[in-house]
Amino acid sequence: MDKANTSDEPTTSRRVRDKGNTSLTRIVHTIVLLAALTSFQPASAEKTKSAATSTALSKKVFQAAKTSVGKEMWKGYGLPNGKLGCAAALCNVLKKAGVSSVRTPLVTAMRRQLLNSRTICSERIIRNGEGREINDKALLKDCQPGDILLAFEEPPSKLNGGASAHCGIMGEATQVYTNNWVDGIWTEVEIHQMFDYYPYIRLLRLGGKKIGAG
Repeated sequence: MDKANTSDEPTTSRRVRDKGNTSLTRIVHTIVLLAALTSFQPASAEKTKSAATSTALSKKVFQAAKTSVGKEMWKGYGLPNGKLGCAAALCNVLKKAGVSSVRTPLVTAMRRQLLNSRTICSERIIRNGEGREINDKALLKDCQPGDILLAFEEPPSKLNGGASAHCGIMGEATQVYTNNWVDGIWTEVEIHQMFDYYPYIRLLRLGGKKIGAG
């Protein structure tokens, strides 16, 4: 009997130890899960705060750009065709959104008109001559659908006439609505398809707080 009792003690101890290990494992899993959920909260809050910076006017511009896809938006500026009609097209899209103070077929002139108009307009530098392509992280940090994208071969203080500049309106993520220089049709493209060539990139937002403001 003593032998039997002696042999039972290790089994009982193992059961207690295994039960304790199981409880400990559950506690650890619970702590890890809580830590994971907590770590996601700031990102969610940050995303909500970022989305809130999109202005009512930006939303109108975005919708106007989206509904103009497939159309020749460059007409009305005396241009022979739409190959160099990006600024003209963008001005007509802005007009659809209720912004009628900007009217020019030149990207640099359009930038000046936007920054000097009565409508609140803020500007952010996305690329200033560096790198071989647009940095998505820098772009998406403050970018919202409806923001105006301006691209220049030389600094925007220069003339940048003809094909030396291009422009468009930001869509979701890195999508851009712009005039296609091949056929003059307003289209939606991925930003790197048409804008990486330009080393000077500016992002303009109409209405609301300045880009990057808290």
